[in-house]
Amino acid sequence: MDNKPIAVDEAYEIRDNQFWYNSCKFRNLIEDKNSIKVNIEGLGTHTFLHSMKGNDGRITLSYTIPATLQQKWKDYSHQLVRVELRDVK
Repeated sequence: MDNKPIAVDEAYEIRDNQFWYNSCKFRNLIEDKNSIKVNIEGLGTHTFLHSMKGNDGRITLSYTIPATLQQKWKDYSHQLVRVELRDVK
């Protein structure tokens, strides 16, 4: 079984409380998809759901961080981490 990631961002910067993909190296693969599964250095493998559209109806360029990961995500704020894309739906 091939366990290679679909794509990798070697230096993704963790910011606030969402996975912002506007600055992600594999944005073109995950833009406006329902969910993604990623393996993040130091944080493990997680499935993120696409954020809701903004109040003005525009697509938000982010995925929501699960509640169980939010505190650890904040602890990594402004750090550069390796992110491996494992699945896209």
